[in-house]
Amino acid sequence: MIRAAIFFAVMSVACAAAAKDTAITLAGPAMGTTYRVTLARGVPGMTAGEAHREIEAVLARIDRALSTWREDSDASRFNGASAGEWVVVSADLVAVVEIARKVNAESQGAFDITAMRRGQDMRSGPAAGMQHLESRHSPPSIRKQVDGLTIDLGGIGPGYAVDEIGRRLAKLGSSDHLVELGGEVRAWGSRADGEKWRVRLRHGDATRLEGDVIELFAGEAVATSTARPGRSPIDPRTGRVVQATRGSATVRRPSCAEADAWAVAALVLE
Repeated sequence: MIRAAIFFAVMSVACAAAAKDTAITLAGPAMGTTYRVTLARGVPGMTAGEAHREIEAVLARIDRALSTWREDSDASRFNGASAGEWVVVSADLVAVVEIARKVNAESQGAFDITAMRRGQDMRSGPAAGMQHLESRHSPPSIRKQVDGLTIDLGGIGPGYAVDEIGRRLAKLGSSDHLVELGGEVRAWGSRADGEKWRVRLRHGDATRLEGDVIELFAGEAVATSTARPGRSPIDPRTGRVVQATRGSATVRRPSCAEADAWAVAALVLE
């Protein structure tokens, strides 16, 4: 699975208050961290094992698209391609690139998947900049305009995976579930007792055993990004490692991919 550094995995899901007589929890390793899916009730017409296999299939699909740790992934093939060459990739990678481009524009360059090497000063590194990355839908493809351009999806990929798992479960008939991967969380529907899903935030300070408990509306996502020595994001505008004073940033958005990306951008912009 994807093993890119997920430096913002600092959130734990608090599901103890869910209706225990009907809630089903499915969990496992993914993307260098772990995932946890809580179903308010079973997926209609499916066993828990069948639902679990559907989740694993989504994760495997995304790994083939976004991983920079496997040579045969779409992202790795693009990173090794020459400038000007359209690289045919999955629709997932095109979708992630386009979400990243949107956040890049809205954050005025504070989030950039071409400059995501955490903890490294990139002022004299390879070319970077979303303006040098193109995408198209038919066939789904991406290309770089300059040699040396590479992408790192560690700041958006986990959130996108959360969105895709949740959408797959919804398509299968589940209306109420909570999906968490590496600390990025999104809610669908509500708990079995009709109350909102609740999550507990753990901030970057490891000495704080208890975090804030927040409620999520249906469809709402939350992500937290932290900066610490050797694990801080790069400011794409300067190429310098972010020296964050706040230490962490928590962001709510309608999609987990956007929340994931904006949590990184928030640290850069603080």
